[in-house]
Amino acid sequence: MILLSDGVESNMFTVIIKSISFKESDAILMESEAIKLILLPQSGGSIVSLQYKETGKEWLVETIGEGIRQSSYNDTFSEAMMHGWDECFPTIDACSYPLPGHYNDVHLPDHGELWSVPWTYRMTEHSLIMETKGQALPYSFTRTIRFIDAQTLKFSYSVINHSNESITAFWCAHPLFSATEHTQIRIPPELEQVICVVGGKRYAQGRSYNWNQQEVDDNGIAIDRLATIAAQDSRKFYADGHFATGQAGLHELNTGEYVQLQWSVKELPYFGLWINEGHYNEKLMVALEPCNGYYDSLEEAHRRGKALTLEPNKAVKWSFDVKLGVDYP
Repeated sequence: MILLSDGVESNMFTVIIKSISFKESDAILMESEAIKLILLPQSGGSIVSLQYKETGKEWLVETIGEGIRQSSYNDTFSEAMMHGWDECFPTIDACSYPLPGHYNDVHLPDHGELWSVPWTYRMTEHSLIMETKGQALPYSFTRTIRFIDAQTLKFSYSVINHSNESITAFWCAHPLFSATEHTQIRIPPELEQVICVVGGKRYAQGRSYNWNQQEVDDNGIAIDRLATIAAQDSRKFYADGHFATGQAGLHELNTGEYVQLQWSVKELPYFGLWINEGHYNEKLMVALEPCNGYYDSLEEAHRRGKALTLEPNKAVKWSFDVKLGVDYP
């Protein structure tokens, strides 16, 4: 246990970081007065619980059953793990590596390489540092999580290219947030339009939609709200760098509870939004996805010039904050 200050003398807060057992698996607990976070190093470094303690609100889609199913490299994500929070890198969709050179045409698995492999970790008094390495490409990926204040977590990332040639890749956050019929989706405030890349039953792939004008579908449901799981539907949108404020969240209109992500648009110039209404499982869920590349395939992202370039033996870094509370700021 450690007592930290967020920079204001009156705002001291306590942080606990320790090893625990979660559903028969080794886990790590990070906890403040307001937030409880549980992570599984051996299961892709995934976050399996993000709870706002004041109300007991669990924000992540929870695992089903008594134990944790261990995934294997090259597994299909939708068939193996539809819960919690994981990291997508160096691609989301399975594809072949697009650059000429030593790694040309190497297969990159579904949902990237990170979610299905073990991570190493070390705990400090105030942070959790986790790392894993690429299988198909020669990189190391590090994520550091620490509390800024009792209600806010900072996620910091570093990727190092260990080869002697440039490689291309991109990252996106993939938190599967639990949603309800009362959930309102908040996206960057200046963002007027989003591009639909997966339309499902009620939207058209390739079309742009007006977000701020509260466009509605054929069932009268606004674009920032969800239907019920009976819809058996899903969809995905992207925003292409035309926003100045990196901010998105979910707001429960009946209780006021919220989760909010904040990031630098210079580091993460794109934003993805995936919505599931009982299509992949019997859940309502929303993935808020700040990212540094798109579309979902690295081949396509590279073709469009929307991916990272990692120079030989150098690092690329980015970060974002996650805040929980009541009454959306």
